[in-house]
Amino acid sequence: MIEINREVRVFVLIGGVFLLAFALAYATTSLPSTRESKSERVAASSIERISLTNTDFRAELTTEGNSIVVGQPTSFIFNVKDSKGALVRDLLLVHQKPIHLILVSEDLAEFNHLHPEAQSDGSYRVNFTFPHGGAYRLYADFTPSNASQVVEQYKLTVSGPPVDRVTLTEDQAFTKSLGGLRVTMRPSRALRAGEALLLEFTVADEATGKPVTDLQPYLGSLAHFVILTEDTSRYLHVHPMEGGASSGMNDEGMVGKMDEQMDAGPMPKPKPVSNVTVSAHTTFPDPGLYKLWAQFQRAGKVVTVPFVLRVNPSLAAAAKSDAVNSVPSDAIKVTVSAKGFQPARIEVKQNQKVKLAFYRADAQNCASEIAFPSLGIRKPLPPGQTTVIEITPKDSGALTFACGMGMLRGTLVVSQ
Repeated sequence: MIEINREVRVFVLIGGVFLLAFALAYATTSLPSTRESKSERVAASSIERISLTNTDFRAELTTEGNSIVVGQPTSFIFNVKDSKGALVRDLLLVHQKPIHLILVSEDLAEFNHLHPEAQSDGSYRVNFTFPHGGAYRLYADFTPSNASQVVEQYKLTVSGPPVDRVTLTEDQAFTKSLGGLRVTMRPSRALRAGEALLLEFTVADEATGKPVTDLQPYLGSLAHFVILTEDTSRYLHVHPMEGGASSGMNDEGMVGKMDEQMDAGPMPKPKPVSNVTVSAHTTFPDPGLYKLWAQFQRAGKVVTVPFVLRVNPSLAAAAKSDAVNSVPSDAIKVTVSAKGFQPARIEVKQNQKVKLAFYRADAQNCASEIAFPSLGIRKPLPPGQTTVIEITPKDSGALTFACGMGMLRGTLVVSQ
């Protein structure tokens, strides 16, 4: 009897475990997966949207799949909505497309110009396979019916092996050879912030050097130009003025998260151009580095030619900066950079006043302050400005000065 009961108990225990395993398997395969739903929400929330234009419209971006992985196709789905959250189906065809999607790597080394297509549900969709992992920026450029241009920026990170970051470096020459074309860019005036100008692009055959006369319309125009600031916060998509060939408008203006009206001055009149020169006019809002991509089509092939431009401050801003940063004639100038203080050793006389003009070249260093610890002196060092400090050393010997964090150091050598 004892043996029988033991066998019964074992049988019941085994049967109970089987039923429990079956129930868990059934629940896993039959009930909706909360893990998948959560992953979708995480994937959607990992894309940060920033509106670069002041408008009542927005484009919500989602992706298919749980993540964005290098080497695997990603479906981008855009739903344009108005201020009330209603879906907007009517987008104007601007240069033959309802949405222009510019996709770049964060360092601006990679560039892609895509065009999401309308779907029956009112959304717009496009597929893209990322070649590398890392941070990317997307810009959706569209115009709703009876509204102005809208530009949305999206920040996302692609899972997978990244590549080394490319430092943006100003071009020393504005002639580039690529894809069978030799393109020369000529600004109509010096590149200064807030000043309207023309950018003229002369196109020649890379092999022969002869002018190209067989450029084909690309999306209804002889060229397209996309411009971004180095920090990717400003975006400009312009189209050419084709001298006599068409009346294409290209004064769409630079847009960004700090978009403002500027006194750009009178727009220079376009010069007569041949069919091998394409011109566009624009205004760069701020000084700094910009990257420009010029796109042309020849023999059915689109060629993208990049340029890196340095835009200088306006004349008024430069004059103001010179006034702020002027070094008194009786002062010793000390330049502050990531390399430290230059000069880092300064010889002075005891009981004689010395005037030091500290100029911090940029913000790429820790010297937000200048300090003389033994004298109780501490002053801020704003980037691009000069800070003057007057000292009368009372004792001979070494008098140390340093950045606020004490990482960069210099010495006044005080002699009798």
